[in-house]
Amino acid sequence: MSLIECWLFLFSIGIVRMALSTEPDNACLTGKAQQGRCVHIDSCPELRKIAYGTAVSKAEHLYLHAHICAPLKVCCEKPVEGNSAKDSTTTESIVEPPPTLPDETDCGLDNAAQRIIGGEETEKEQFRWTVALEYNQGKKQGILCGGSLINTKYVITAAHCVANVTVKELTIRLGEWDLGNNPDCEEDDDQDCNPDVVNATISKIIIHPRYGNQRNDIALLRLTEALPDNYTTHILPICLPSSAELRQNSFSDKNVSVVGWGQTEMASRSQLKMYAKLIIISLMECAEDLSDFNVVLNGMHICARSATDSIRDTCGGDSGGPLQIQLNGNYYLIGVVSFGPPCGRTLLPAVYTRITFYMDWILENIVH
Repeated sequence: MSLIECWLFLFSIGIVRMALSTEPDNACLTGKAQQGRCVHIDSCPELRKIAYGTAVSKAEHLYLHAHICAPLKVCCEKPVEGNSAKDSTTTESIVEPPPTLPDETDCGLDNAAQRIIGGEETEKEQFRWTVALEYNQGKKQGILCGGSLINTKYVITAAHCVANVTVKELTIRLGEWDLGNNPDCEEDDDQDCNPDVVNATISKIIIHPRYGNQRNDIALLRLTEALPDNYTTHILPICLPSSAELRQNSFSDKNVSVVGWGQTEMASRSQLKMYAKLIIISLMECAEDLSDFNVVLNGMHICARSATDSIRDTCGGDSGGPLQIQLNGNYYLIGVVSFGPPCGRTLLPAVYTRITFYMDWILENIVH
């Protein structure tokens, strides 16, 4: 299923929902809820002018984004019949529509059953959006951070993971489970294996422009080559909390989990992907718990601690990885591992970058 065949969410002036219609003649609704037809972008002069423009503003990007109804197609109020629009500029190349977020039939799906500190090993097909960031920069070598795949072209991670790294010094491992093996196979069955891990290069690192001092700790990584629209059996994106309801949700007292290859009780890094069950706490409670660490928290943060009396925490190597919640069968990314007190020693909470605070910034930056 195409990533933009069913529902498309836009946040430039609020949320605009647009659906592909099953009515004859490719009927659809435009971003302004006007009747239109889903046609190739070359058959829509108004939108084609924007797409082929040499200098396109963010507002124009979002306006175009709101009219996408299928790959290379837009919902157009006054389409031009035939190929007249396309023929008039045959020397120009087709502009690919900006990448969008997958809908809930393509993201956050987990078909596995249930070491991060106090954590458990995942199944090899579990949490297929979790990626490992591999560094090749002087003394900085190996898997040192994590991230989350959000569509065919972008990964979300922490800004502090990539603030001093170039695209040539970083590789994204997609579909990873056991860092020591490729392909990943069950220990007791060498025929039960995942497909090979995908080692993806990066064409662009987008760090939040106001990142610094434990604030705005979020970044986007653009893959050099896009993944297939249907992804693979062991690589799948996580959903983002894009609806108005989720964007306004604090998630306080909700059960969540965190995933990564960071430090465990027995080793400086786990060879297998691990996860731990946590619970979200309020910022007020979090600030009180971390009062000895001079932490300043606000709406850009979200905090979580162990859901039990056992020490469960994120550690070095987990930074940038997903804090996730399962809702109605789908996993949603609600936080990015950011910072906290020394890990694995206390029941104190850790601090994560709150994804809902950055939804507009994310959507603005994945249209480029």
